[in-house]
This record gives sequence, structure tokens and C-alpha cells, in this order.
Amino acid sequence: MRRLLMISVLACYVLTACSSGQAALRRHKFDLAVRKASQRLQQPRGWGKRGHTLAPQVLRTAFEQGYQQHQSEIRRLSSPAAQIPFRWEPVYEQYRLLQALTDNARSCTACADWLALYPATYDDRQRETRELAAADRYEVAEQAFAFREENRLAAKDAYLNYRKAMEWVPDYRQARGKAEDALALAILRVVVEPFSPSPELDRDDQADLQRLVFREIGRQTAPSEFVRLYSPDEGDAAFGWPIHQAVQMVVTRYRPYDERVSSASTTVYSDKEYKVGEKKINDSTKVDIKEKVKGTLTTYRKEICARLEVSVRAIDTETGQVLWEEPVSESEIWATEWQKFDGDERALNGQSLKTADFFEPSRWSLFREIRDDMASSVAYLLRRRYSRDQ
Repeated sequence: MRRLLMISVLACYVLTACSSGQAALRRHKFDLAVRKASQRLQQPRGWGKRGHTLAPQVLRTAFEQGYQQHQSEIRRLSSPAAQIPFRWEPVYEQYRLLQALTDNARSCTACADWLALYPATYDDRQRETRELAAADRYEVAEQAFAFREENRLAAKDAYLNYRKAMEWVPDYRQARGKAEDALALAILRVVVEPFSPSPELDRDDQADLQRLVFREIGRQTAPSEFVRLYSPDEGDAAFGWPIHQAVQMVVTRYRPYDERVSSASTTVYSDKEYKVGEKKINDSTKVDIKEKVKGTLTTYRKEICARLEVSVRAIDTETGQVLWEEPVSESEIWATEWQKFDGDERALNGQSLKTADFFEPSRWSLFREIRDDMASSVAYLLRRRYSRDQ
């Protein structure tokens, strides 16, 4: 009983410390300590009376130390000596945290006297910091914008930083128009060329495959904000803009009808014992000989497989350099099984033998399956490759 009482007292102490924010204060988590103490003060005193008493002191101590911590970080980041890119963005975050710290503390009505020594709002500081953050982004965007026509990645950098500037201050210094100009030059334009001739596949079949590949590509949205894929018929859509890459495809292997037959044999036994003979006991008494009967079950499997392989690569249209290359393989397998049995049929235990499907697929039906799958796979490959701007 005494042990149970001690556990209860300890639990009460822990709950009191946690609910008042004291534990967070000891770990130097000042923002959390203020929030917990504030929440405790908004609750009825109830059973945790000690926590309610501790909360105001915890709140004040945590607030004062948290305030100093954020102000120190703001001074460090704001210093011209701080070699931090876009330093006003973390400064803004510190002011946001300071505002949250202040709002939580001001819910304590008993804390009004000492809180009067601190600012109630940081709206002006946040507004100023947003302007400075936007100016930082705009300056970097302007530097990149100067090289937009000769360097696509510079155009992309300009676009992204103009957009960031507008996130801080809407349409900062008319950045929207410049962002649109930069975006047009930031786009990676890729033409997907027709299949190269190949002795592996009939010309008409290759034309069908090509048609389906371009149809699948056309159904998809652009793989990235900064990438556009064009089929040969859509090349005019990029008129006046540079084409950066060309995707080339060729059928490297086509096996239309590979046939394979295999077999496997196993010995099977009956579930029950059957009379297989007689024998004499003591030279006069005959008794039945019973044992499980057996037989050999042979399972045959016939497979017909079609396989199609395509090599896809991208080249730099200016240098002719191969940027990436990847094979795509698709196969379609048709199979049927049948069985033969040799031995005592009672060993089958009533099981029926498998019979073969004699209607085998045509070469055309197999090709149609792998053709459709290949078209989807090539379109997926291009989307995967270009979902990351290159």
C-alpha cells in the first residue's frame, strides 16, 4: 500500500511538472515551455493545483530566456558579417516564433505587468523582413536573368527566384512578368524521334508500335514544369525555341514465337490401402496383403513466349553526346499443361488429369500484347527520366 502511494505521488509530480512546462524549461525548450504553461493556466485548477501555481513562474522564466534566444539569433543573422544565403528568410522565421511566444504568454492575465516591458506585436518587423527577403531573391534573379538567353539553367534559376520574391511580397517590383519571360527560356525542349529502322521488326509492325508510343506520350501531362516532350508532328509547336535534346528509339530484339516443352514426373500413392495379394499363415490360413497402390504422374508444360526489346537514348542536339541510354524489355508468355498417368489409377484418389488447351495463340495476338505493353513502358520511362529536370 505504501509503495502504491509513493508511485501515485511520483506520478502526480511528473504530471504536474509536464503540464506546467517545467520539464520543457529544464531542457531549454523555451517556446514549448511557454506554450505548456499557458495551456495549464487556461485550465481549471482541479487536481493538479501545484501545476497551476508553478505555471506563471515557469512561463515568465521561459519567456525571458526564449525572447533573448530569438533576439540573439536575429542579431546574428542580420549582421552584414553573416555569410548566409537569403539570411532574411530565417530572420523572418525568428520573428514568427517570437510572435507565437508572445501570443502564448499574453494569454496569462496575471503576467500583464512584466509583459508590458516587451513588444506585443512584431508585425512591422515581419513586414520589413519580408521586403528584405524579397529583395534578396530579386537580386539573385536579376543576376541570373542577364544570362537567360545563353544558359537555360540560368533562366530557370531566375524564374525560381522571381517566384520566391513574389511569395514574400506579391508581384515584387513587377517580378511576375520577368518570371514568365524567364520560364519560356528555362524549359527543356525534347523531341521524340520516330523509331530508327531495324531488321528485327516488320516495317508495318514497327509503325504500329511507334503510333502507340506517341499516343501514350500525348495522353500524359508534361513530366515537369520545366520539360516539354514533342512528337515529330508537334515539332512546329517549339518553333522559334531551341530544341535541347532528341530521344531516339530502336528495336534491338524481337522473338515472336519461342516454344518450349518441359515435363516433370512424380510417384503418387493412394490414400487408402488396397488388397494386392494373399499369403498363408501357419501353412493353412490365408490373409489379404494390403498396401497403398502407386503410379507415376507426369505433368507436361508447353510455353510459347514472345519478347520485344527496345533501346531508348537521349542525345544533346548541339554536341551529339549521348546523355542517357536505357533498354526496355517486354514479354508475353502463353502456357498450357497436361498430364499422363502410368500405374494403378486408384493412386489418383479420384483426381482428374489435366488436359491441354489446344488453341494456341497466334503470333499476331502475342505481338499485340507486347506492343501495347511496350508503348506504355516507353512512355513511362520518358516520364520518369524527365520528371527530374535535366
